[in-house]
Amino acid sequence: MPSKKSNTATHFCKICHREISQKSIFDWVFTAKFICARCYASLEPRLVRWKENGVTFTSIYPYREAYQSLLYLYKGCGDIELSGTFLERLLPLLKLKYHDYVLIPAPSHISKVAERGFDHVPLMFEGLGKKVLPLLRKTKDVKQSDLSAKERRNVGNILAFTDKPDLRNEKVLFVDDVFTTGSTARACIKLIQKLKPKKIEALVVAKVPKNRHEEKR
Repeated sequence: MPSKKSNTATHFCKICHREISQKSIFDWVFTAKFICARCYASLEPRLVRWKENGVTFTSIYPYREAYQSLLYLYKGCGDIELSGTFLERLLPLLKLKYHDYVLIPAPSHISKVAERGFDHVPLMFEGLGKKVLPLLRKTKDVKQSDLSAKERRNVGNILAFTDKPDLRNEKVLFVDDVFTTGSTARACIKLIQKLKPKKIEALVVAKVPKNRHEEKR
């Protein structure tokens, strides 16, 4: 008589490639498939909330070495398999918090999307299962790190709409991979506000700490 097959799949961490242990309280209600507890802890998850021009922002990780390395492999090296690692262990909380929002991702230039083979920001947030509205585009391919302080303040000059739907009855969640100076996020939100959404919040995966106090909080 053939043995009965197990319905329990073995999942391996996309970062360290070790088998993901199903021993934590988290695993009783949610099965991790992409990132193990140890790699998740190395990212130093810590929800930080602040306001920019009246809009509430939330970041998940500090922008430190572990996150920088993971983002480089995903975004810089085009490892699309890592897309699910960033949010997986916070999905239950984030789905509850933003259950009635639509997502508007920060745009990448079309040449970067073509080079990479995928649009990295929407994929990072795909696990939320929310409607995505790709309403913004970059008209010029520039790197933030190559811009002067003045050019960063004027980054809105290279942003434009791809569409202008009626958002008056929508709660909008602007999402991005990194918050550094905030120039791009503020410029994107300023454009979104022209569509008069019911509410706007922002969720960024990582934030560069501003000062020592924030570094240790």
